[in-house]
Amino acid sequence: MHTPRSHTSALTAHLTATAARLHTLTSHLRRRRPASPPDRSTPLTSRARVPTSRSARYAKQLCSHAGWKAARAQWTEPHGVIEFPGGTGRCTVTAEPDCLLLAVEAADPQELATMQRIIGANIERFAAREGLTVRWVPD
Repeated sequence: MHTPRSHTSALTAHLTATAARLHTLTSHLRRRRPASPPDRSTPLTSRARVPTSRSARYAKQLCSHAGWKAARAQWTEPHGVIEFPGGTGRCTVTAEPDCLLLAVEAADPQELATMQRIIGANIERFAAREGLTVRWVPD
């Protein structure tokens, strides 16, 4: 950008005045204490109890399916665990004779909701013939 010399001093004065006003307006923000980070020591959790006589089959299928994208997915009857990538959360799976128990935990509400949606949709799809519905209950 070409600026004539006659305008240079006016531009410099304008920039100096604008910087001073901006400093005055934002100085109170610098004095404020920073917000404390959310307490991540206690994860958010929710559980689902899905009545079915095929709980071991669906639990094994869920863990096997999650193995493609999860950081870790392991199934050793009657328990399984799925760890989501990036440490965003985990799901524990327990196959009981008459129901499938699911428990998810995450550091924030958005991740918890995402995990509930993913796990619930997979189980409902695997068990479409039974018409199972996964209903999450917060802890």
